[in-house]
Amino acid sequence: TMDGVNPFAKRDPPSKTEYYTPISRSGETMTFFRPQKQKAASKPAASSYGTGIGDDCEAVDVTDTVPEAKIGQTKNSHESTRPVEQPRGDISERERALKEREEQLRRREAELGMVEREIKHLKPNWPFEWYAIEYHDIDEEIPSGKKAMMKRLYMNLLMTWGALFINWIAMLGIWFSGDQSGPSYTLWGTMYLIGIPGAWKLWYRPIYFAYRDKTTLRYFCFVISFAFHCFFVVVMALGLPNCAAGGLMTKGEQFAVGKT
Repeated sequence: TMDGVNPFAKRDPPSKTEYYTPISRSGETMTFFRPQKQKAASKPAASSYGTGIGDDCEAVDVTDTVPEAKIGQTKNSHESTRPVEQPRGDISERERALKEREEQLRRREAELGMVEREIKHLKPNWPFEWYAIEYHDIDEEIPSGKKAMMKRLYMNLLMTWGALFINWIAMLGIWFSGDQSGPSYTLWGTMYLIGIPGAWKLWYRPIYFAYRDKTTLRYFCFVISFAFHCFFVVVMALGLPNCAAGGLMTKGEQFAVGKT
């Protein structure tokens, strides 16, 4: 050149933050500087495409050119194919709600059953259809586990009534036989007939209601009343003297009188 500078002479390579391009204009050399951007450590350097710059080229990430909307659509398409799993909390809440619903239905059924029983109680069916004074139905009102026991107690009640009536007939026989104690025996035998409604009210109905309504108080009343009933049955079966009981002792006494 005119200044004595050889443009083809060996010079130091350009730095990483600038480059120069020798251009001859009016016999002078001009140098252009441009700062380079910091390269991300995670991004690999892009290859040069014949620009002549090499490592000084800026790397271009092709993933940055993909629109975010398309990426979201791709993710949604993959997620839609996966089965939806419900969280455990929602399942437990549903189970709890179902249990509460079942309990409500059971309470309503019990209330309806009580209403039906009250309606039926307004229509007595015992002891006879043509002369009904109370409602009595073991098969319908008593639970299945207590039906057998309740039927045995009902048979015990009927046998007690039969025994009281037979005892009254026996006392009449003693009176008609000319025995001096016949009138008093007959009077006491007639009084024993009070045991027919007494057994029904004092010990049979309490145990009936205790099994039906599952109440402890009625069961306690039954235990006390039935204990006195058992004591009375033992006295009548033995036939103690002066008790107007047609038991073993009274029968033996009447047979001895008859022989004499």
